[in-house]
Amino acid sequence: MILSGVYRLDKSLSFNNQDVSFSIFCARYTRQQIVGTGRFFINKMLQEKADDLSDDLDLFFNDKGELQVHRIRHGQRLLQGLRKVNYREPAFTALLKSIEKNLVTLVITEDENGKRLNYPKLQADLGPAITALNESRTTHTLCDVILYVSDTKFHCHRAVLAASSPFFATLLLGEFREGKDEKVRLNDVQSHIVSDLLDYFYTGSLNIRNGNVESLLHAASLFQLSSVVTACCRYLSRQLDSDNCFGILHFAEFYSCKSLVEEARAFAIDNFPDTVRTGEFELLSYDQVLFFLTDERCQWCKESVYEAVMKWTKADTTRLEFLPALLRCADLRLMTEDYFKFNVKHEPLIKNDPECLDIIQEVEEDLFQQRTHRLPAEILVQVGGISGSETAGHEPAKVPYMDCLGPWRCSHAILSDLPVSLVSKNCYLNVLAMDDDIYILASMERCQAEDPREMQFWRYVSSADLWLRLPEPLTFHQGQFGFVAAQGRLYAVGTNMAADKAAECYESFSPRNNRWRRIAPVPHTVEKTVMSSCQGKVVVMGYWEGRHENFYVQTYDSDTGTWEHYEVGSFHSGKPQYQSAVIGSKIYLMPYVVARNCMCAFDTENREFERIPMPVHSHIHGGMTAIGGKMVVIGGKDHLNEYTSSVIELLDPEQGEWLDVGRQVEHLRRSHAAVTIRDCGWIHEKLHKVMQKNRKKYARRESFVAGYELPLTDGEYTVPTC
Repeated sequence: MILSGVYRLDKSLSFNNQDVSFSIFCARYTRQQIVGTGRFFINKMLQEKADDLSDDLDLFFNDKGELQVHRIRHGQRLLQGLRKVNYREPAFTALLKSIEKNLVTLVITEDENGKRLNYPKLQADLGPAITALNESRTTHTLCDVILYVSDTKFHCHRAVLAASSPFFATLLLGEFREGKDEKVRLNDVQSHIVSDLLDYFYTGSLNIRNGNVESLLHAASLFQLSSVVTACCRYLSRQLDSDNCFGILHFAEFYSCKSLVEEARAFAIDNFPDTVRTGEFELLSYDQVLFFLTDERCQWCKESVYEAVMKWTKADTTRLEFLPALLRCADLRLMTEDYFKFNVKHEPLIKNDPECLDIIQEVEEDLFQQRTHRLPAEILVQVGGISGSETAGHEPAKVPYMDCLGPWRCSHAILSDLPVSLVSKNCYLNVLAMDDDIYILASMERCQAEDPREMQFWRYVSSADLWLRLPEPLTFHQGQFGFVAAQGRLYAVGTNMAADKAAECYESFSPRNNRWRRIAPVPHTVEKTVMSSCQGKVVVMGYWEGRHENFYVQTYDSDTGTWEHYEVGSFHSGKPQYQSAVIGSKIYLMPYVVARNCMCAFDTENREFERIPMPVHSHIHGGMTAIGGKMVVIGGKDHLNEYTSSVIELLDPEQGEWLDVGRQVEHLRRSHAAVTIRDCGWIHEKLHKVMQKNRKKYARRESFVAGYELPLTDGEYTVPTC
């Protein structure tokens, strides 16, 4: 583990003034000046592009997880450094001659008159010269300085040290006493670290690992080695995890490693619920906690932010004075009502603080206003999808936003852009709506990433037009899987449209306590699953263990935590995959296979299938949802053509007939989700403005609804005053 404790960093950086070496150095510079100079140097070198040596390093991780560092053109750089050293002692002159002897070859040629010419040529390969130089160190040949570190001594060449490190150049070639002494003692560094750095000076190679990275970065800052600092930061960034990110952050701030500071902060924010659970979070200062809570990158749900605030406050009773300010930063109004009611209101620290009670009262009033400003009409929301032709030479694109269709003619508006991470390639969106908010559980697969599998869980707060990130599931669910809401909980079941009884891919999320928990697996493995929420129960339907003559139905009761299962005869032959929507006790199933001449509805009360006519148009991978007791399908692919359908169709169960009710306004799409939420003030106003604009634009032509209005409301209510 790297830097598991923050206070491991608080160590002394002083020199012993009684030692032979550094006596003059420490007489002129205080401890703070020495450390400050090192920090300033690192900060400057990392900022100035001309002096940044990161591009001159060949860095790669071996099988052991060690970072192997090789300085490109090390021999050439070292030779240039030696020539710049203003040091003309006999030992140095002899050293330089021995190096050049291994570098220069005599080239014999003739001029145009046939006259023989001899001239020296510098070899392109400096390896032999560097090897000879390192051998002279190990054999103590021409060495003119001895470094003492604890009880270990190192024979070196003063000029090589000066050419490799500005620190040694100042110390050994300046006016300091060490510039004339043969013996120089180094304090506050470890002998094995000095040995590693000397190898780097002479060979240009260095191995960075868990056991030396902290001490190596400290020594590199002292000796002003920007390339080593860069490599150490690269290694530490690779080691970031939830347990050590705050320790690495503190370490990077101490040594002014700005790039590593930003990486550690970004990691802590991106993994906020996990990093908060570590003990290091409790050691942060108030200013540091405030920084994380107010950072614009912190898009986590306010339940997770509140839990972080309470964990930090309870770690030290002297922090109670900061609680009101932190609660205001948490913005409790964006919590779910259940979480606020059952967790926040009953917290003893809040109940005993008058200022906190005032905040609670304000939040209660805001939540009440949100409830009362909900409108009776329902709106249809489309989430994501793919737009564009699949013909050769065309590249389909993901639709990066959500839009909504209102209950009046010509009413269509874009609600919100999706979070950027949800529009990436190989990202599968599983979508549902509950309590008028939209939840997306995304499954991501990235071939080039260090961790190729990732899940993200988001909640769109429709009343505030805001995306908030929720804690991730306990298990990775691949691709498309069952994702429904029942009895106030959200359920994630199976993986890749299958439910395996032996797999650990069954869990539920409670907005009331902001936690995932595992549930019992299905009794029987099924494939080509269809998952729905019907009459308060989770229903998983599919074909049992490869058989297609029967359909297996398994229902989960959240009150008892048990599954009930039964078998019914398949309505369609050939094991088609279905998409579904629920009205009352019936689960409507539309097969993807276009050759079917009808769809069906499964009645969960009498356990029978009912024949339902297919839509007039094809809607392969279209959106399907229930709205106002009726079924709507929108978009999808036309099976006869290579383009996406623009048709919107509606089924009234009582009439048993599909009606063509309109066309997509823009961005025809497929593979999208369709959900239903209640209208609210700002959405209603936005739809109303678009409707008025479109009616003027199209005159008597109707954009969204062609000759038919969704009979959900009279459409004449006014926008409430917020």
